[in-house]
Amino acid sequence: MVDEMSGSEEMETAIKAAREAGRILMSWYGRTHVTYKKDRSIATEADLESERTIKSILTQAFPEHSFLGEESGLEKRDGEYTWVVDPLDGTTNYTIKNPYFAVSIALVHREEPVLGVVYYPVAEELFTGEKGKGAALNGREIEVSKKEVVGESVVTFCNNRSESSIRRMARIFLDMKLVTNKLRQLGAGALELCYVASGRTESFLTPDVNPWDVAAGTVIVREAGGMVTDFEGRPFTTASRDILASNGLVHRELLEIVKGK
Repeated sequence: MVDEMSGSEEMETAIKAAREAGRILMSWYGRTHVTYKKDRSIATEADLESERTIKSILTQAFPEHSFLGEESGLEKRDGEYTWVVDPLDGTTNYTIKNPYFAVSIALVHREEPVLGVVYYPVAEELFTGEKGKGAALNGREIEVSKKEVVGESVVTFCNNRSESSIRRMARIFLDMKLVTNKLRQLGAGALELCYVASGRTESFLTPDVNPWDVAAGTVIVREAGGMVTDFEGRPFTTASRDILASNGLVHRELLEIVKGK
């Protein structure tokens, strides 16, 4: 079985970086030390080493591309492409030995994600997507689910640490919970998007989203036949405030719940 999606040089390099980062995360798993950033979010040695490695691999191969990492911030170049990276998506899960975490690497053209790689090292699952070329899991094509009703759907969600995001998600949670009892907070947005893409769940949503959490997964969902917008129904870009991803079939019903919140 082919274990990766054949494609561009950018895809092959992103896969290489994701696998190496995954190896680093597993080497630190269960023994990393937690520190807190100014916003009280968590950082570990694993995050930092993972991002340094990813950045080194990508910038050596594509020195003309900008780089945006959750840990190191933006390093701007003159070109129109930017690598957007979360070296450890699901850091809290990781630190408590909840094995639901991943590496997320996206290539963005201007503000449109066009390539995505998400690697789930515990399960050795490699999700890939490239604009116009489809989406795959370990080299096999994936597609979104066929469920058409939110009441029968599994919806996952997240929010950031700001009071605004928490209050907005609380309002959404109340209205959503009245429609479907299958509402879950899993704690790793990039991987949750891949679950939508592979038909394991029907939707993922987040108010006040960070681009590095979702840019890669956005491509994978779209290439698997799903839909990704903001809460007003506009196509998602890295400049969007919010994200709503779904199999497409339940998207309109979900938008009716999240609009205006």
